Amino acid sequence: MKLIDLTIPLGIGTPPWPTYEPLQVKYFKRLAPNGANGQLLTHSNHLGTHLDGEIHFHTPGKDIASLDLNEFLVGPGVVVDLSDATGDSANRGTVRTCG
Repeated sequence: MKLIDLTIPLGIGTPPWPTYEPLQVKYFKRLAPNGANGQLLTHSNHLGTHLDGEIHFHTPGKDIASLDLNEFLVGPGVVVDLSDATGDSANRGTVRTCG
């Protein structure tokens, strides 16, 4: 089975969930004169590509550590071009069956 990574890169421009805090980077040490950079990263738990366990929506549900990710996240899929609806023409005409 061919695996396709659907995650998006995490960075300062990664949009958070509406009403949640974005990624913030605070430098507390710069390369000169200390010889190393040090950053403090803060963000909300709903930033970028992430997975919520069942317990996030259903109290007696499983947490992430209890899920078999091979069964939960890996399987056949379809890539559908929605660029006409979103205004993004980068992948116009793309429809692929995966898996």
